[in-house]
Amino acid sequence: MKTSSSELKSRAKRSLKGRYGLCIGIQFIEGAILLAITLVYILTSFSMGLVRDPFINGGSVTTGNVILKAGVYISFLIILSVYGLLKPGVLKIYMDICNGNAAKLSDLLFAFQNKPHRFLGLYFINLFIGFAWGIPYFVVLIVAVITDFIPVMVVLLVLTYLLLLIGNIITMLYLSQSMFLLIESPDQRVFGSLKESAAMMKGNKGGYFYLFISFIGMVVLGYCSMGIGLLWIVPYIQATMTEYYLDLKERLSRNSHGRGEEVSFESMWSQENQW
Repeated sequence: MKTSSSELKSRAKRSLKGRYGLCIGIQFIEGAILLAITLVYILTSFSMGLVRDPFINGGSVTTGNVILKAGVYISFLIILSVYGLLKPGVLKIYMDICNGNAAKLSDLLFAFQNKPHRFLGLYFINLFIGFAWGIPYFVVLIVAVITDFIPVMVVLLVLTYLLLLIGNIITMLYLSQSMFLLIESPDQRVFGSLKESAAMMKGNKGGYFYLFISFIGMVVLGYCSMGIGLLWIVPYIQATMTEYYLDLKERLSRNSHGRGEEVSFESMWSQENQW
């Protein structure tokens, strides 16, 4: 029997009792790290205009521009990579909290210490899939601009935007558990965690989507409070989503054993442990 969203939220509240300080601290640390790297990115971008003249005077315009632009792109890639490695650490802490284990701030670096290339691979695959859904929309948008938004292009623009939106939602639902799976078993293949997540979500996408959108009103109120309320709302949402994964995993495992099958979600793909 599926666990109701209200029960999952109640479990999250119980798990977070006395631990909100840790969760808020994690948000500040994660935000500070990303802010520092973002500032470097902004300064690097700004320096393109300031440093271009010396390169021109030195007679190496092309080389100067290439170096500066490369610095901007590399800085942006670093921002994405750091976020992609911090996110698993945040989820690891919430998994410890929801499992009743001692959560440590040092776990924020979990992905840096456990096969970071696989966590980065999973993160960038998700980014690429999201981008791929948007390609038709951006192509139509360019054509629409060129043709001055004739009616047929406006219709196509709306349709491709819906494709972008619906495609990303469906992808998110299928792959939503992949990061949790990789955290529990960093040695498994990246594509293994994606396949396993898709298998787990069969027949469960509707419930997960309902749980996800049930927080929209709360998030809106959080922003209305100048973002202060989000300090408590974000941990609550994350803990609830973690409880969902733990509950789904236990339920599927119990059902499989009830049919006489032996299933280990951590080891299902262990034989394919090279990505």
